[in-house]
Amino acid sequence: MKMTEESGQRKVVGRTVVIVLGLICVVLAAGLVGVLAVYLSGSSNASEISTLKAENTALKGNMTSLTNQLATLQNSLNQANANLDSLRDQYDSDIAELNEAYLALVNLLNLNASATILRDEPVQLGAGENVTAFEDSVQYAGYFTVQVTSGSNTTFAQIIFSYRGFDFNNTVLVGESGTAAFAVLPGNVAVIIGNTEVTDAVTATVTVTYIY
Repeated sequence: MKMTEESGQRKVVGRTVVIVLGLICVVLAAGLVGVLAVYLSGSSNASEISTLKAENTALKGNMTSLTNQLATLQNSLNQANANLDSLRDQYDSDIAELNEAYLALVNLLNLNASATILRDEPVQLGAGENVTAFEDSVQYAGYFTVQVTSGSNTTFAQIIFSYRGFDFNNTVLVGESGTAAFAVLPGNVAVIIGNTEVTDAVTATVTVTYIY
């Protein structure tokens, strides 16, 4: 009877030990699985981090490249704007020159331009003498005005010029004070002051204006 009880107790103890060992194995297995999970998870995270780092490096490279391209484009834009400003300045300058030339031509057509050839020029004349007060070429058709103040009522103004083989000779009596106008064509023009006195010398003052 006693041996039967001891045998039963041993069986119970043995079962308990087995159960305890089983529980220990389960706990160890669970711990091992956890360790493996953590390890594997850490390995996966490291791989992802490496991948992200590589992508970040690539993005930084792209950013640097794009920044350089932007700087190049900005320089090109600045140069284009500078060229545009230069062209605008040149355009404005050309337009101003064309307008000036246009106005000059309009003035020529309307005979609004003028030049003073002589201003209060003193002329000494002997009796019956003629003096060339001005002789030079002119570029445009127009007219000369000759204003004379003299001490003789026989004083005259005369203009001589040639144009395409034709000779022109016009004389106007201006007396002691007068102004004569003479139409002229492009070419060489001579302005002559004279008198028809017989004995007395003549002192005169002459102003010649070219209107064209």
